[in-house]
Amino acid sequence: MTSGSKCPNLNHRRTDAPVRFCPTCGEVVNENIPTAKCSAETHAVRRRERNGYCVDCGEQLIRQGPP
Repeated sequence: MTSGSKCPNLNHRRTDAPVRFCPTCGEVVNENIPTAKCSAETHAVRRRERNGYCVDCGEQLIRQGPP
């Protein structure tokens, strides 16, 4: 997804989103938060939360379609 206007996540509408990246589409929603360097354990937690993208570093966590 390339446009926050098509993403259903409400962080796109917030001026003070609590995360840097949208967990649904991966776009930056708050440029004031620095990008973090995440561990595999952190990404495992984010996947269990059903996030498609890491809210800290923006990496895609859940792949769509066949491998």
